[in-house]
Amino acid sequence: MKSDPRLVLITPTWKGDLDHFRVMRCSLEHSGLAELDHYVIVQNEDLSLFEEFRGRTGLRLLSTKDVLPESVECRRVRARMLSEHFGRNFTRICGSLRRMVGWPLWPSYTGWHTQQICKLKLASELGCDKSVILDSDVVVTPSATAQDFLGSSRILCFTEWRKRADLRGKVRNWVLESERLVDADHEVDPVNTYFDTPFVFDRRVLSAALADLESKSGTTWWSALFSRPPRRWSEFGFYKAYLTYKVPRDSVDWLVPSFSRYIYDTSDPKRVTETVRKMIVDPDIHYVTIHSQASGRESWDPKVYLAPLLSLLMEEH
Repeated sequence: MKSDPRLVLITPTWKGDLDHFRVMRCSLEHSGLAELDHYVIVQNEDLSLFEEFRGRTGLRLLSTKDVLPESVECRRVRARMLSEHFGRNFTRICGSLRRMVGWPLWPSYTGWHTQQICKLKLASELGCDKSVILDSDVVVTPSATAQDFLGSSRILCFTEWRKRADLRGKVRNWVLESERLVDADHEVDPVNTYFDTPFVFDRRVLSAALADLESKSGTTWWSALFSRPPRRWSEFGFYKAYLTYKVPRDSVDWLVPSFSRYIYDTSDPKRVTETVRKMIVDPDIHYVTIHSQASGRESWDPKVYLAPLLSLLMEEH
């Protein structure tokens, strides 16, 4: 099987997710997605840590310096330095100030935000029909195939429907801000609240959405996004809102990703390993997300379950 020019994989990552990425890439190499081009964007200062993957079949190792506009990359580097120097609590406070009074600017350029810009830039600029975003915390099973994303003749968008009245927290914020970004003139109910990966971008639709954002804002699309309150906008939310309000409904195939599973509790590494062991041999399961808390919110080292998982995947093949 040769790499399909209609479809590429994109993974933004950084040093905090290196062990997760190692597991994900190992699983991908033994799946039906192995021959697809896989663009991996690493924060520039972390690039040397990912050199072990350079030269892997289909893998295109890039840095944020390669992808982001120069001004954005400079601000990202400064934001990371400030965040690491002052810590999580101070960064959170500054983010709240940015939302309330519009200052300081740097919380809008942290890695979480700039990773989203990297996804949008590559997905809209690469010469392919569709880009599939795969986060580092995904395990790809042997049953996964490119047809998971190419099987529909319409625009494919994964979905999880939820009543608007039930929206809470960050999901509610992402939905509302996304609707503002596309100038939604009414409220659709129920709402698509799928924010996981794999997530599919159709290049033509995404390019149209970004061009529309530039036209309305009078600036570059990334500047328009960075001007929004930090942690309130979502690249997936923006794209889904454009599909919902600006694209004919009958041209979109809204698909519940029944082939995906999720693991949230990683406190017992043996249980995690055994759960994944069962899932990767189930033909109905193609993707398993082990939600990453690599930023320090877990009280245990993720390596306690990632190392056994890597061994499991290597034993299976």
